[in-house]
Amino acid sequence: MKSARGRRGITVSASGRANLSKMEGVEESESVSTGLSASVPLYSGGRLESAIKSAELGINISKLEFYQAQDDLIYQVATAYVNALENLATSKVDLETEQNLAEHEVMIAAQYDAGAKARIDLLRAQVETSNAVQSAARSQATYEVALTNLATLMSTDSIAALTVEDFDTHLKLGDVEKYLAEAEQNRLDLRADALRIEQGELSVTSAKAGWLPNVDANVGADLSGVSRRWHFTPDASAGVSASWTIFDSGVTRAEVDSAKVEVERLKLAMDSNVDSIHEDVVTAHKNLRIALLRMSTTQRAVELAEEERFIATERYNVGEGILLDVLDAEVALSTAKKNNVSARYDVMRYSFDLAHAVGDTLKAIN
Repeated sequence: MKSARGRRGITVSASGRANLSKMEGVEESESVSTGLSASVPLYSGGRLESAIKSAELGINISKLEFYQAQDDLIYQVATAYVNALENLATSKVDLETEQNLAEHEVMIAAQYDAGAKARIDLLRAQVETSNAVQSAARSQATYEVALTNLATLMSTDSIAALTVEDFDTHLKLGDVEKYLAEAEQNRLDLRADALRIEQGELSVTSAKAGWLPNVDANVGADLSGVSRRWHFTPDASAGVSASWTIFDSGVTRAEVDSAKVEVERLKLAMDSNVDSIHEDVVTAHKNLRIALLRMSTTQRAVELAEEERFIATERYNVGEGILLDVLDAEVALSTAKKNNVSARYDVMRYSFDLAHAVGDTLKAIN
């Protein structure tokens, strides 16, 4: 910016010269001179004005890119946080399943010792409990990895004191056209693209200045003297100068054409970015809509699975059912709960996806 504005300011230069001359038959002579001059551009065909405006746009583009990077970081942290929440909830379901199956194993072992149950029932219960222990261990490890990823994004060295707490988003799902319009208005990268196009148009104006004259105002003062008298003579001048390139072998034309091509490239890049943003918005909107439907259906599935487990357990305890029914019901309940966890956190995740696609991730956070 300072460089661009400085070109429109006053330029001051100083000069000096000392000369010694000696010719045959002529007395040796010495002369000295010094001068000070200043100039300021009056007209540049728009080149200097375009340079200043382009520098201002460059600063604004940098600010937009910085704010976009901030929003991207918030989105990454929010997504990592939701992943940690989902893995934590999943590990709790696996741990609960492990505890339930362990209780079944203890009960069947007691009945086996009393001679009321066959050994095959005990073996099956032990196998299912072992599988549940492994699933719980894997879920806990996955949760710790998710915490590590979150800690990395938050620049936290240790996860020992890092915990996550559940929260709800407050983004109401509206019509997709609403979000498309908001994205075109709010997305900072689209604003930056528009400013880059404006910069490109200024480059065209600057290139066209090669066909126009340059006008400068000049003032100067000189002081000179020779050794014969060492009498210094002051001299001052002021005026206006103009220069105009009449023919440059097509150099200016080539620069103008190149600048115009760059403008068209920037416009195509912006159109491509708009299409990509529209695709992100539509995809996130569809995913969120489906996740909301899944959340209600999976919650009903959990209620049915709990009822099924209760019935299977009671029938087995009174000798009317078989162990396989109890184990299947336990596994079905675990699956239903995991599906509900997945749907619930998909709602949160896709809420952030939609808000980020629109251009304001914080909108999805309470």
